[in-house]
Amino acid sequence: MQITFILKNNTERTVDFVEGQTILQVAEDNRIALHGACEGFGVCGGCHVVIENLPDKLPESTDLENDALDRVGGVTMHSRLACQLPLNNSLNGLRIKLL
Repeated sequence: MQITFILKNNTERTVDFVEGQTILQVAEDNRIALHGACEGFGVCGGCHVVIENLPDKLPESTDLENDALDRVGGVTMHSRLACQLPLNNSLNGLRIKLL
């Protein structure tokens, strides 16, 4: 299964993922610059990304995730925290824009 990261310079990088990994873990495994100072606990907002497609396939955001997003800039209606999104086979082809 694969997801595509749209990097800050607008180039795209498609990588493989294993079901159960978070978007942040996939980025780290593939040396894609996406940092979370809280180490994946969903409180810092450092791994803020924008979901480009398949938003209806994602789990609903939690209050913790929403609180963290309230503290970062550039939030859109498709903003999520990469550390809070576990991947599954229904997300094959997901496109994620890095900010």
